[in-house]
Amino acid sequence: MIAGITASATDYAPYININANHIEINGSDLSALKTKLSALRSGTNDVVKILNIGDSHIQAEFITNCLRDSLQKHWGNAGRGLISPLKLAGTNQPVNYTITSPLDKSHWTQTRLLKYPWPAHPGMTGISAIPDQPTTVTWHTTQPGHQIANATFISSKGIKKVSYDTPQDSVITNVDAGEAIYGAILDNGQPGILFSSIGNNGACFTDYSLINNFASDTRLFDADLIILSMGTNEGFSTMSDDAIRRSVHDLIKTIRNYNPDTPILVSLPMECQKNRNHGKRPLSPYYDINKRVGEAVKVIKDQATHEGVMTWNLYEIAGGHGASDKWISDNLFNKDRIHPVKAGYIVMANLLYDALLEVLK
Repeated sequence: MIAGITASATDYAPYININANHIEINGSDLSALKTKLSALRSGTNDVVKILNIGDSHIQAEFITNCLRDSLQKHWGNAGRGLISPLKLAGTNQPVNYTITSPLDKSHWTQTRLLKYPWPAHPGMTGISAIPDQPTTVTWHTTQPGHQIANATFISSKGIKKVSYDTPQDSVITNVDAGEAIYGAILDNGQPGILFSSIGNNGACFTDYSLINNFASDTRLFDADLIILSMGTNEGFSTMSDDAIRRSVHDLIKTIRNYNPDTPILVSLPMECQKNRNHGKRPLSPYYDINKRVGEAVKVIKDQATHEGVMTWNLYEIAGGHGASDKWISDNLFNKDRIHPVKAGYIVMANLLYDALLEVLK
């Protein structure tokens, strides 16, 4: 379990631009969300649902696990939210749940959003796992307080909702041969925050628009807040500024069409670095700041503001241009110089938590 540490300004390194740690509202209406959160603090039996869609920073869930924990400590714990069979689909999975089957990987057709061509439809989570024979799947949560009282199982055969008289750490479902499993939304039957994440390594805004019915499927979460966390991969792509603008517009427009009353927050990434032999082996021992990430951040922020959705600019908050060198010096970045280590993600989560509290109090 990653502890949610509520930080104050004095807890941050001096290169963090704490004065920039604010969410720009851009005309978004937060009144309904604030009312529900206020009611939660007053003891009402309600659930506030958050959906975070993003890239590899979200798939591993280091940042969202910490943010979920902090929000649930403040407003109440309604359970785990979405879990996806990422490992069954052949990729990395968060640490606080497991999804297992007696079948080994040779019996599964694995589809991932950024691994083309897709052998099957990736589903609303951007991944799918399809067994070649009937099997069982065990869904297990490992974090205290995230027991399963209610589950919404999502597969190619539709939606199946199950309630349990006694909350469980593990539940088992039967899966038919050829049935694609996409994930399950789990809650503990208690009031509070239910925080779900959809993350895919390498994802850009445009990739989610490629999934049939993705935006319409987000209605399943009945979200009170939707967070879009992308931008890093746009900075490593060959996309033009105009292509990035269109992709941001398209995803926000379609999500908004199916969630017209749900406020949207675009969370922007911080600076990272690229290897001088990026994409080639062996890697060079030398790295350079990827200036294109900063350029992509500006384009995404400007378009999001134009769309009238909220923005949180981690690029500036983390220290702006040159910040990655300082984070690396403080051992907050992975050796790939693109992804933070867990401690770095905790800093990011605390910053976003502080910014959310400011606008939602």
